[in-house]
This record gives sequence, structure tokens and C-alpha cells, in this order.
Amino acid sequence: MLTQDEISKLQSERQYFIENGAQASYSEWLFSKGTNFTCYLRYLDSLGEEDKLENKIDVIRGIIYSIHRPLQFTFFYWTMLIFILHKFNFKKPVMKIILAHFILRSTGDVLDKIGDLLPRYYANTPVFDSSGIEIGMDCIYDSSAKERHPLKWFITRQLAILFWFTGEIAGDWYPLLRTRAVARDQKSIWLVYLTCGIFNLSKLAIIILHFSYSPTKLYNDKGVYNKEQMNYFYFTYWVIHLIIIYSSVIYDISVFYVLKKHVFKLTQAKSGFLKKFKTISEYRIIVSAIISILFLPLISITIIFKFYYLYKYRYHDLNFSFDEIRQSIANVQYFMIFIDQILLISSKKESSTKEESVHSKIYDKKLNSSYPNFQYQNLNNNSGTYNTSSNLTLNNKSFQNSLFEYNNDININLSDGYNNYNNNSRNNNNLNFGTGSNKFNKNNTLGNYDSNNSNTNWNYLK
Repeated sequence: MLTQDEISKLQSERQYFIENGAQASYSEWLFSKGTNFTCYLRYLDSLGEEDKLENKIDVIRGIIYSIHRPLQFTFFYWTMLIFILHKFNFKKPVMKIILAHFILRSTGDVLDKIGDLLPRYYANTPVFDSSGIEIGMDCIYDSSAKERHPLKWFITRQLAILFWFTGEIAGDWYPLLRTRAVARDQKSIWLVYLTCGIFNLSKLAIIILHFSYSPTKLYNDKGVYNKEQMNYFYFTYWVIHLIIIYSSVIYDISVFYVLKKHVFKLTQAKSGFLKKFKTISEYRIIVSAIISILFLPLISITIIFKFYYLYKYRYHDLNFSFDEIRQSIANVQYFMIFIDQILLISSKKESSTKEESVHSKIYDKKLNSSYPNFQYQNLNNNSGTYNTSSNLTLNNKSFQNSLFEYNNDININLSDGYNNYNNNSRNNNNLNFGTGSNKFNKNNTLGNYDSNNSNTNWNYLK
């Protein structure tokens, strides 16, 4: 129970309450505690010592959760994986896109979590009799709904929305950059630019919508939450979201159209869709469009029913929200960014391995055709350096080679015989070919052999 002295001390906080329809500025509404000071006193009077301690713990918990929020970001571990695979090279355009996407959207998550530090707003709520006639006012202080607290609205619905959707816009440029990279010369590329611009503008519209609804509009002159007005706000909100989903599908279709004229002509048949999905990034872009198209009817129907029941029966409290489905649809294209990058890197490494294998076979063929009696085993390619620790035979004579280094193609003409060649390190290569006047001895690598023995012909490509 509050004592009289405590109540007297609390009177100084009355300045943070906007009561009896008093006119208040934007900043006064933003930092207000409610529209009913008596409600505030009633709440404090109901608290025990345990409740007060619990409130302090809630504040500490809210701060820690806000700091921890980026680690809970849907794409946090995907982002870290791509950073590692690209060795944190942020000079690459795709790395800039992924970094901007992560920073902006995770900042929005942090701001949204900060809103939990504002759990109460002390306001009036009307009381109705059984016939629906208002008979008085009661007190309400729960502001778990973000629309019931002016400062919470500003942080979680204006600032957070700004960061969320600008982060999405950054991610939305990925299909455009991928398309431009492979179909730059296509005249129809302007369609991708146009639809991407429309897609981005639809998201700017949702940001503008939230900033157009000022925190000063949340409560009427009676200090009561403007529920009906907020319902109309969310109707507009869902219409814009529907436009965003439709523009997303149109954007993906334009990407598909341009790629079909350029890339898909080069990848006809021979392999199934799954194989193409794995090896060709442009096929992965199409998946997000297919998923969006599948869920478009559901989202469209729910919004139509929401309008129908509002204007036909004046039902304001029907919850037709499918926000989780909307987020799932929206996030598919961002998941595809990470899947695309992982498969691209995997495909690149696989292609590099195959290329090295082909090059190795070409060198083997050249050496075998020039020296039919030159046999060797375990020849491995490592960036142009060929190493073997096996015994090599030439004309039924043998020598042991632990480092055999050459560049490109080597043609060797020997007059007769050779001595043993032993090499234990790159810095101690002793090579002896021929006898008498044809004897050749040289340290280091083969790079200078052509200038050291006129009777030995070394022809290589540098």
C-alpha cells in the first residue's frame, strides 16, 4: 500500500501524463506515461515487494535480450557461414549486400526487442453495459500491444520498420545483380530494373505509412486508445503488403523472362531440374517466385474477407492476420541468396578440381607421347608444380625424384645417358645429365637450363 507521503512524492510525475483531453506536443506524447495518473497510482499501490523486484529483473532481462537479439536473427548463422566462405572479403558486391542485409534487419530486431522495456501505459478504457452503451471509464495499463504506447510505437513500428525494410531492399538487389552479371547485353534487362524499382517502392510505401501515423494519434481526447482508427490503419497496411507480394512475383517473373532468353537457352535438357538447381544459380531464383505464387491466393482471400466483414457487419475485432505466412513468403528469397552462394562456391571448387584433373591428364599425355619409356606414378598437380616421390625409369635405368618442377610444356633431348638425380628440397636440386662434354650439372630449378648447356635443348613455355 502506498503511504500518503509516497503519493505526495509521486505527484511530481503527473507532468508525464496527458489527462482530460489536454493538448500536448509530439515530444510530450512520445515521453508520456499515460492519460490517467490515478491509474498509475492504483498500479503502484497494487505492487508488493516481490512484484517490485520482478519489475527490476524484467528491465535487466529486456536489456540483455536486446543485446542478444542479433544472434537470434533468422539469417545470422547463414550470414556468418557466407562471410567465412568468402574469407571476410567485403570488397565483393555480394558481401556488401549480405552485410547490409544483416546489419539493417538485425538492428530492426534489436529495436523491436527494446520495446519490451515499455510494458505499461496508464490510460482510460470505456466501460459498457449489456446493451453496448458506455457507462463510464476504467483503468488499463497493459501496453504489450505496440500500438498502445507512443514511445513504443515510435521505436518498434517506425524506427524498426525503417531498418527492417531497408535491409530487405538491400537483399532484393541480389537477383538484379545476378541477372545483370549473366545477361548484361540483353535489351530486356530494363524490365528487371523496372520491376525491382517497383518492388523497392512498395516497401518504401510501408515505411512511409508508419511514419505518417503519428504517436499523437494513438489516443483520443478522452485518453482512450483509438482502436477503430488503428484498425483502418492496418487495413491499409495489409493492402500494401499484398502489393509487396505481387510486386515480388512480378520482379521474379521478369528475372525469369530475361534469363530464359539468355541463360536457359544454354542449359536445355540433358539434366533434370534438380541438377540445374544445384549447378545454375538462376534456377534457384525461380523457386522464390513459385512459392510466392502458391501463397498469393491465401493472402489475397484473407484481406478480401477482412474488408468484407468490416464494411458489411462492422466487425473490427476479427483477426485475419497471417503474418507468419507473410514473413515466410518474404524470407524465401533471402534464404535463396545464401543457398545460391553456398552452391556457387561448391560448384566453383568442383569445377576447379575437374579442371586440374583435365590439365594433369593433358600433361601426362604429352610426356608419354614424347617419352614412351618414361614411366612415373602418383603425379599430383599443385598450382603448376608437379611432385613425385616414386621411382622413375628411363631406358631400363632408374633414378629417384623427390621434386620435379617445370612450367607448362617441356621437351627434352638427351645425347646419351645420365647420372643419378637426387633431390631432397627445393633449395638443393642437383641435376646431372650426359657424360663427358655432354655432362650437365645445375643447381636450383629448370628455369635457367636453356642458358647453361648449348648441347642440351630445353624448350618450355613460361
